[in-house]
Amino acid sequence: MQKKVAPRELIQQDFHKLKSSERLYTNPKVEDLIFLQSVEGRAHNGAGSFNKRFYVNTTIDEVVRALGRSPKATKAKRQELIDEIVEFVDSALGDDPRDRLVTRNGKPFLGIPLFKDRTVNYHDILKGLYLGGLRDDVEIRSRTEELFKIDIGYGRCYLVNTDVMGEMGLDGEDLAHQENEDRLEEFKECGLIVDEGKIRYRDAKHIKYLYIRHHVGPGQSDDAAMVASGLLYNVDVALGVFLADAIDTLEKYVSVYRDQDNLLARYIKENYTFLDCEEKDACELSYLAAIPKEKIDEIPDSSLRYFLSINDDTGQSELETHINFIEGKPIQQIPVSRRRIPVTELYEFVKEKLKSIKREVVFKIPEVLGEELKSSVTKVMRRSFITVSPHTSLKTALQKAEARKSELIIVKDENGNILGVVNPIDFLVFLRGENNA
Repeated sequence: MQKKVAPRELIQQDFHKLKSSERLYTNPKVEDLIFLQSVEGRAHNGAGSFNKRFYVNTTIDEVVRALGRSPKATKAKRQELIDEIVEFVDSALGDDPRDRLVTRNGKPFLGIPLFKDRTVNYHDILKGLYLGGLRDDVEIRSRTEELFKIDIGYGRCYLVNTDVMGEMGLDGEDLAHQENEDRLEEFKECGLIVDEGKIRYRDAKHIKYLYIRHHVGPGQSDDAAMVASGLLYNVDVALGVFLADAIDTLEKYVSVYRDQDNLLARYIKENYTFLDCEEKDACELSYLAAIPKEKIDEIPDSSLRYFLSINDDTGQSELETHINFIEGKPIQQIPVSRRRIPVTELYEFVKEKLKSIKREVVFKIPEVLGEELKSSVTKVMRRSFITVSPHTSLKTALQKAEARKSELIIVKDENGNILGVVNPIDFLVFLRGENNA
């Protein structure tokens, strides 16, 4: 089993490589916690510094220890991010709802800047948390397969005794990718799957929280789930779905292992009288997010890291791009997920899926920006432009661009780094509409 765990030096090298090459749309502390989990996935897939060497038994715990971090403190920090979302739910259920995705102290969830000022409808956030928390449920996926006559695949995380796993000739790859539904009872009887109440402290190093696949299938796209829920309901429901996915990611390394996004969904259902959706709606979302077998390499499925990764060319994250698309605002054409698939391919996929269930959805299809990239460099250089800081309001920037007949607005930070480019033509219609009101 040990030979399938990544060497300490490679873990350290890959972590520092990630830290130096990527920026996430969050604060440094949360970014750090996300990168820890990303290294685990890269070790499994032979990506980055692992250079096509597959260390399939590497866990987040090995990553944390290799980096000299405290497992206890790291788990507590990740759980705190989940607890902040749960507290938001409790406040809403206790007739003290907030209209922003922030803690009681005003700190944005997951350190995401836009949550600090963006107003939301708590009812729709609860709805999204419910739908997002249930769509990965084993029973929901199984029921979805029956209702929509498709193959999805499903499983869940269990506490696994890695010593027993090795004795059985299995590894993390076997558990995560093989059909194991008929072996679950065997796994429990032989002690591979461990009852949490029977864990002793001295056994802790051999007990890992690992994913065991029940039924093999092409899976779901978290991107599609967020976008589909936003188009089907509204953007706040989509944000709730996103938060449920974030909980599902974070819960993989916390002090007490349990299916927290699922438990929160059921808690909302039991305690929120006005929740106007049922399990059948979760099945519908599960279907909309399901990736057909023939499109497994064409549809993006982003991890939390990729949702928040800032694109170097546009200065924007996937999360922001998805929100803009749902709201019908102009979007930048960016590659998404580790497969680097054009984001518009995801949107076309979701639109076709929604048509297939014959639900009335009014598409506010935005124009894709970035067409100027097709022009020659010389032509672009000849175009007039203005530069603004990232703190300048869009209205002010547009007024300046219109007054100076500028074709482009270039956004630069205080160090002169270009964060992105705005095409005024895509927004001036709103400014002129306001002036004519």
